[in-house]
Amino acid sequence: MVEAGLHLSVAVDSLARERELIAQAASVSVEINALSGYWLPDSATPEEARAGLVLGFAAVPEAQIAEALSALRRAWGVS
Repeated sequence: MVEAGLHLSVAVDSLARERELIAQAASVSVEINALSGYWLPDSATPEEARAGLVLGFAAVPEAQIAEALSALRRAWGVS
């Protein structure tokens, strides 16, 4: 059996905001990757336009996804 996953990308306003959200997620033990890290260095897209989050759900049980989302809401101050 092959366990495949799903990834979701979410654009954010700036690279600074990208770093801030990732640090806040890490503070509650939720791993999120920077979308800006997936761009090729010589891309025509301006660096600030590359900012975003990559959320991965590969082989993660549904209950753990719900826990991670709850932790993110707390870390990001979302009600």
